[in-house]
Amino acid sequence: MNALNEEDAARLLADSLIGRASRPSLARLLAQVSRRQFRAGARIYAAGSAADCCYLLVAGAVILVSPRGSRRAVSAGRFGEEAASNAHAYLTSAVAAEDVTVLCLPRAAIQALVEANPRLQTDLLFSLTSHLAGETVARPPKTPVPRSGYQRHAAPGWLLVTTLPLLMLAFGDRLGIERGGVIFLAIFSATVAMWICNLVDDYIPALFALMATLLTGLVPVPVILSGFASDGFLMALSTLALGTVVVSSGLSYRAMLLLLRRLPNHQGWHNAGLFATGLLLTPIIPTANGRIALLAPFYADMVDNLRLRQPGAAATRLAVSCFGGGTLFSAIFITSKSVNFAVFGLLSPQGQDHFQWMGWLQAALVSGAVLLLAQAAAAAFGCRNVEMPHLPRARLDEQCNLLGPLTNREKAALLGTVFMVVGIVTGAVHKVQAPWLGFTMLFGLLLCGTLGKQELKEKVDWTFLLYLSGITGIVAAFNHLGLDHELATRLPNLGVNMRDHFGWFVLLLFVVINIIRLAAPINATAVILATVLMPLAQVNGVNEWLVGFIILMFSEIWWFPYQCSYYLPMQQMNREQPFYDDTRFLLLNAVLNLARLLAVYAAFPYWKMLGIR
Repeated sequence: MNALNEEDAARLLADSLIGRASRPSLARLLAQVSRRQFRAGARIYAAGSAADCCYLLVAGAVILVSPRGSRRAVSAGRFGEEAASNAHAYLTSAVAAEDVTVLCLPRAAIQALVEANPRLQTDLLFSLTSHLAGETVARPPKTPVPRSGYQRHAAPGWLLVTTLPLLMLAFGDRLGIERGGVIFLAIFSATVAMWICNLVDDYIPALFALMATLLTGLVPVPVILSGFASDGFLMALSTLALGTVVVSSGLSYRAMLLLLRRLPNHQGWHNAGLFATGLLLTPIIPTANGRIALLAPFYADMVDNLRLRQPGAAATRLAVSCFGGGTLFSAIFITSKSVNFAVFGLLSPQGQDHFQWMGWLQAALVSGAVLLLAQAAAAAFGCRNVEMPHLPRARLDEQCNLLGPLTNREKAALLGTVFMVVGIVTGAVHKVQAPWLGFTMLFGLLLCGTLGKQELKEKVDWTFLLYLSGITGIVAAFNHLGLDHELATRLPNLGVNMRDHFGWFVLLLFVVINIIRLAAPINATAVILATVLMPLAQVNGVNEWLVGFIILMFSEIWWFPYQCSYYLPMQQMNREQPFYDDTRFLLLNAVLNLARLLAVYAAFPYWKMLGIR
């Protein structure tokens, strides 16, 4: 065994796979690498022996011999990749074909390298497969994925981010606002510009606003960081954790199978079952993208197994039911979308106490019922057909049999869901608020090991939690600086119209949101308008939840596919294999957009009866 030299370090960097690893991880690897030499004919390792090293060839050639005697020459690259996998033994023998010099990478070191560079494990697996197959096997080229969201040129966007704060700082004093308020509005204008132009992920502008406000000392630290201790943060964290367990345990898929297994063999019931499946997932999985990702493959399976004509009216009706079930009620349940928690965080403490899970649902019931009727009418009358589908119950039975009995994780997920639902429904009896029930449920999942450390880190959307906390802190600072009252005085006509002519205000808001949504994504539209209008509503004696809920209802409207990130995967699936009539689908979606306006107006008498209008 010889000491390492500079050429050996260069050999690590020159390797086509290992050389792509990060430099810090390669530096750690180099400390454990040794150099070895073998005479011609010497056995380097035997098949079945412990896979304790991965080898890089420096000079010479090696013959890999399988247990059945097939031989594969290696004159460059690496061998012994079993050490980088979960295999504990070599699958072949390695014999020096001539005098050989190698670098030996110990198993612990190469696995630490793989852990630091996850993509490397697949590349090394392909390398090992090439040795075993006797021919080169490479990673297939990555299929380009269409970008969801909004294509933007970065330069004009960043120019706007830079220009707006400078204009605010230069001319803000003319608005009659104190200097601290002007500085905060400059920070807020840069934040909004980043959101609208979609320059970075949504949570980054929120963190920028927190950082800039902290550095300028405009408000006390507890105010700007209040989002991290809010009820909305606890509720979102616990709901995201429960949704993770429900999906990863397989409970949600089992529920879908059991539902379809009991449906009558009729087209209307098939649509109702798929729609109900999406509806059941809506309060459990707090992202429309996640719900559609689960439902879209299930929809494709149903179209194939029911032998529906593609693309036909029956398949299109099923697509409308699938998409509507997963997205139509996003504003009806507080836990259905991340942005709902952001709006919840903008409510006053009294509003948050009143509009917990059940309070939110109760207030949104009539709007939800109107949307449900509109969905049923659009699917039934917009996709009339005489096809006779067939539901293969034998396949459903086999799928259920393969799942077997409920696992412990499924039982825990079911228990957590029941605990949350029962706890929220009986809140008037035990007086425990929903966020603390959720936190108790989360602690139980962690204590029992149902939600592991790795899953908690990787599956829970921590970037959204940062986004939510940032939004809550921004609004708290906005109110602390008195900008909500300034806004009320600067927009007197809007405030008066909101209070005295609420019906006209709703129509105006519908038009404004539709215009904004042509350029801005759903979450940014909802958050920006809620941040501005909800404090204005509170100042003018209008229920702030009402304004926030209507904003959520209208911000979900989309007319063109590029406006809706969670429709794009479904559209892509349909392009690869046409399941449904895309034109008919978009026309029915336009009808449902108008139904959202009707759903708001239809709820006016109900809201008046509840005392929130």
